Amino acid sequence: MERITRLLIRWTVVPVIFCGLLLCGCASPGVAPVEKISTVERAIQEARESNATISAPLELRHAEDKLKEAKAAMKEEEFEKARRLADEALIDANFAEATSRSEKAKKSTQEMRDDIDTLRHEIERTEKIK
Repeated sequence: MERITRLLIRWTVVPVIFCGLLLCGCASPGVAPVEKISTVERAIQEARESNATISAPLELRHAEDKLKEAKAAMKEEEFEKARRLADEALIDANFAEATSRSEKAKKSTQEMRDDIDTLRHEIERTEKIK
């Protein structure tokens, strides 16, 4: 009988306690994503500095809006939601910065092509004069 009691405890009580502890761990609010929020703020600032307000205003606006939502979720202690929104905001901010830098590179490339064309025309003109 004592053996049956031990088996019963081992196979029922221990798993129930384990599941209870596991559920308590899942129910905890977690840690606020403060570092992630500050990373997003820096990324948005870098996007602004790369003129994303002109080259990628929609993407930058999405990042700013998601950052505001993430901060609101943090105030409500919805840390998972805040973390997800911060991740999305970071992606949007990085995309805005990349779009802005790409536009700058395209503009610079076009200016170089225009300069090359001007030089070609000058060379052709000086060759005709000789």
